[in-house]
Amino acid sequence: MAKKTINTGSALGPYSSAVVAGEHCYIAGTGGFLPGTSTIVDGGIEAEIRQAMDNLEATLARAGFALADVVSVTCYLRHTEHWPVLNEVYRNYFTKDEPARASLVVAGMPANASFEITCVAWRGKDA
Repeated sequence: MAKKTINTGSALGPYSSAVVAGEHCYIAGTGGFLPGTSTIVDGGIEAEIRQAMDNLEATLARAGFALADVVSVTCYLRHTEHWPVLNEVYRNYFTKDEPARASLVVAGMPANASFEITCVAWRGKDA
């Protein structure tokens, strides 16, 4: 099985933004970066989460997947008090058959980000 890599131009290190392996797509940590840059969007935590979600959706599309294909998500927040904002924004992207999700609070993230999201998508046939 061949694998395909996707690079969005926002990676802060030697890694791919996404890797497609068969019917799965593995998305690396995706932040609220202005597309193709390592600059976090202005406007606070809500704007940052929205931009990260938009970036996630765009990366999935480049890989040939959609949000509806996402089966597992991990979210990273800098501050616990941002949890309600995350939920408010998140539910606008995953509106039906929400994926499994884990959320963690971490002390620091690259580029002084306050939010990051990663996921696994699957477009295979049901058993």
